[in-house]
Amino acid sequence: MKLRNFDLNLLVILDSVLAEMSITRAARRLNLSQPAVSQAMARARDVFGDDLLVREGSHMMLTPLARRLAPELKEFCARAERLVSHSGFDPASARIDFTISANDVSELLILPPLIATVTRLAPGSRLIVRAPDPHLVNAKVDLSIIGAPVPPGPFVSEQLYEDHFVILARPGHPAMGEALSPEGFAALSHTLVCPTGQGTTGPIDASLERLGLSRRIALSVTRFTTLPQILASTDLISAVPSRFALWPPAQALCKVWQLPFESPRFSMRMVWHQMHDADPAHQWLRGLLKDGVSIRADRPPMIAPLDV
Repeated sequence: MKLRNFDLNLLVILDSVLAEMSITRAARRLNLSQPAVSQAMARARDVFGDDLLVREGSHMMLTPLARRLAPELKEFCARAERLVSHSGFDPASARIDFTISANDVSELLILPPLIATVTRLAPGSRLIVRAPDPHLVNAKVDLSIIGAPVPPGPFVSEQLYEDHFVILARPGHPAMGEALSPEGFAALSHTLVCPTGQGTTGPIDASLERLGLSRRIALSVTRFTTLPQILASTDLISAVPSRFALWPPAQALCKVWQLPFESPRFSMRMVWHQMHDADPAHQWLRGLLKDGVSIRADRPPMIAPLDV
């Protein structure tokens, strides 16, 4: 008999009858009428060519074939139930690789609470952090953490937090001794951080252009974490996210100033392909990331306010 021609509901009823060893109790368990279960058992006997359940005195007994079928039916029905049920996710027993695309600032400022929680609650799963990719690859990346606009395509996003830019430079920088004008800012030598290594401008350049100004990018690097050491040993400056400027290693080497014009604001967002949207494991991961960012945002500042 071909499976496509078989009524799989018959196996569910048979599993209950063999487990209860009673048509009446199986009907009650399945919320079916007793005649409906009796008819299903008659079909099951025809299919398997066996009585399956027989009366012996005042008791019902399983035939040898039914005893062999019972554990297989139980496992089959349990697997089928798990297959069609999308509501459950048990992190403690999960064995999943979660791949996240993020730059080094996100690794520093956003991911640590997530890593700690996944390690504690899902010890059999693994987090894989990849370098930023301008193209989200849905088969390889579960979440991307980006500060740029969400790329076109079948993507879903949620804001993690909003941030703005400040100036990072070495203490005693000669241009930072007096109030800095937009023109003075634009005239300095700048360092641009572009994680993909492909950009030559950023949001600051768009703000300057609206003021009729432009700046000279003297250095472009791919990582924020090397920036404080570079700035500490040169007269280069850099416009960086304010949350990075408050990173203790950056504060140990550099000072922070506000921009001499209104800073562009940007949103850090987690982005995922819509194919993952309803997946329970993915929903769990997104919730942890959102909660971790909220916890960090609620912490009181550990360092002094920015210099103006």
